[in-house]
Amino acid sequence: MRLKMVMVLGALLLLSSSQFLRAQAGENASPEQGFTVTSDVTYTKGAQGPLKADVYVPKGAGPFPGIVFIHGGGWKNGDRNQMIKLIKALAEDGYVGFTIEYDVDPVHFPASFHESLAAVKFFREHAAEYRLDPARVGVAGSSAGGELAALVALDPEGATFDTAPSAKEAKAGAQARVQAAVILNGALDLTAQDETVSTSVADYLGGKCTAMPRECKDASPQFHVHGGAPPFYVGHGTVDQSVPFAEAVAFTNALKAANVPVEFFQAEGGKHTFWADPRFYAANLEGIKKFLGVHLKKNQ
Repeated sequence: MRLKMVMVLGALLLLSSSQFLRAQAGENASPEQGFTVTSDVTYTKGAQGPLKADVYVPKGAGPFPGIVFIHGGGWKNGDRNQMIKLIKALAEDGYVGFTIEYDVDPVHFPASFHESLAAVKFFREHAAEYRLDPARVGVAGSSAGGELAALVALDPEGATFDTAPSAKEAKAGAQARVQAAVILNGALDLTAQDETVSTSVADYLGGKCTAMPRECKDASPQFHVHGGAPPFYVGHGTVDQSVPFAEAVAFTNALKAANVPVEFFQAEGGKHTFWADPRFYAANLEGIKKFLGVHLKKNQ
C-alpha cells in the first residue's frame, strides 16, 4: 500500500513538473490564438531583484518585427499586462511583443530608463529564440511608460540631454537603438507638470523639478528631440487630466521641426489612457498598425 502511494505521489509530482515546464516554454496561449506566450523571462537585474518580461511570439517561421512594451503607473505601480489588449492585437498582426516590468518608487530615475534600454538589448540579443528580426525593433509605452519609451527612442546611449554620448555610451546605444516608437498619453515634459497637484514627478526624480532642474530635463523626452531620431506615433486625449494635451502638441511640433516623421492621433474628448476607451480603441489601433506597417514591416 505504501509503495503504491509513493508511486502515485511520484506520478503527480512528475505531472506538475511537466505542466510547469510547458508553461515556461510558452504553451499557455490558447490554440486559436495566432501567437504563443512565454512568461516570466528575466531580462535584467533591478535594484530589488530580477526584472521579468513576457514574450508574445506570432506563429510562423518569422523573422518578425518586434516591440518592447513599457507600462504606465506614474512610476509608482502598474504591471506588464496593462497594455495586454494592444499587445495581443499586434501579436496577431505579426509583431513579437516583449512586455516588461521595471523598478518603480522608491527607486528613482534614471534606473527605470536604463532598465528599459537593457530590455531592448536583451530582446535583440535573443532574436533567434523569439523569431525576431533584430533590424526591426520598436518601443511602445503609455503614460509613465510613454516617457520611458520616448527616452529609449531618442537617447539609446543613455546620455544626458545636454552632452554628447561618450564612445562607450555610443557603442552600447547601438544595441538599444529602435526603428520606431509608439507613445500613448506619455509624460513628455516633466518641467511642465504642476507640482502642486501631484508628487509623482518629485517621487520619480527624488526631488522637485525646481530643485533638480537638470535631472528634470534629463527625464523629459521634449529636451532629447533631435534630427535623425526614429519615426514616432504619438496618441493623446485632448482632455487628458493627468498629462496635459499641450505636452503632446509641443512634442510633436518639436519632432516635425527636427524633420522626424511623426503621426499624431488626437482623441477628441479623450482622457488619460484614452487608448483603452472603446470610443477610440479601434481607430487608434488602426493608426498604430498603419504606422508600424510603414516603419517596421516595410523591409519584409
